[in-house]
Amino acid sequence: MMKLLKVGITVMTILATADAAMAQEAGMARPAGPGAAYPAMACQADQHVDGQLAFIKAELNITQEQEPAWGVFAESFRADKQKKMSSCLSDQEQARRLASANLLDSMKVMEMRLSDQLNSLRGMEAAIQPLYGVLSKEQKKKADEILKGAPGM
Repeated sequence: MMKLLKVGITVMTILATADAAMAQEAGMARPAGPGAAYPAMACQADQHVDGQLAFIKAELNITQEQEPAWGVFAESFRADKQKKMSSCLSDQEQARRLASANLLDSMKVMEMRLSDQLNSLRGMEAAIQPLYGVLSKEQKKKADEILKGAPGM
């Protein structure tokens, strides 16, 4: 039982740190209490998907020959961001409810969130592999520079 408690505390600490980092990245202060919702503005962070894609495409200097691989990546990128936007508000509500949930229920919800994040990452990896494969050495270097560590990548 003590081991389960330690695992739960570790998981909650990791998620709290990640939540604080995401809030800081978005230019927001960390919510005051556990389970407190971020402003609805946080759910709008991925609203400018076409602008993000235009920036990435321009920075990578995608050629006409690379367009098919780019199209696959861009469509997956859009779908992933849309899914994240649509689940954002429900995630915030769920976070408020977690404040009064017991440890096991909280861990179950956190497990589902992490599973969603892992599925998102795997989908983006599958979408970017064909594009990365057709990039020149210089383009790969630029992709590493601008995309590595970016949210959702």
